[in-house]
Amino acid sequence: MCTGARVKVDTTTPSESEKRASSSNKPVGTTSSAQNKASKQKRVETAVEDEDSNDSEPDFVKDISQQTYTLVKSVMVGDTAIVSDTDFLRYQEFKFREFESHNIRRLEDAAKKGGFEFEHVSGSATIAAKGVRICDGIVITIEDPSSWKKVEQGIERYMLADKKEIIVKLSMLYTKINEISSDSSDNERRPRKKVIVLVCC
Repeated sequence: MCTGARVKVDTTTPSESEKRASSSNKPVGTTSSAQNKASKQKRVETAVEDEDSNDSEPDFVKDISQQTYTLVKSVMVGDTAIVSDTDFLRYQEFKFREFESHNIRRLEDAAKKGGFEFEHVSGSATIAAKGVRICDGIVITIEDPSSWKKVEQGIERYMLADKKEIIVKLSMLYTKINEISSDSSDNERRPRKKVIVLVCC
């Protein structure tokens, strides 16, 4: 009678070291990597939102359209004042071309009455304000209407800086040429005397 071979069955439970080995074979860091991706995505979205908010907020620009300044005008021919006046104007209200045309008409009238011709010598504009030293004022040479744009830029700079009592002194100087002297004009106007000579024979 043959007896069957006995098969030994291992019914022992796995040891702690085997459990640790099996757990080490599992993928590590899957949860932490997912959390990192989520946090990065949140940071990117926040940065984009900040950029959008910055773009949507316009820069503040001070409105100076209603601010006024004092313009002192002076037009001289030699020592004679042709124009002497003061205006209170808003920014960019002054029209230099109109001022120049008005000056020419006044100069021509004075030249006809005085018996002289004239020519332009120089022009300048000095911009001053309260709290600004005289030596620190803005001085601009005026040669043509385009020069007045520089004056307006200076006025704008003072207004944006909230300067008070802005004063612009605009001076135009002309000289007399081909002036008829008073002696020669008197000789021309003085009537000639008639002399009658009587000859006795």
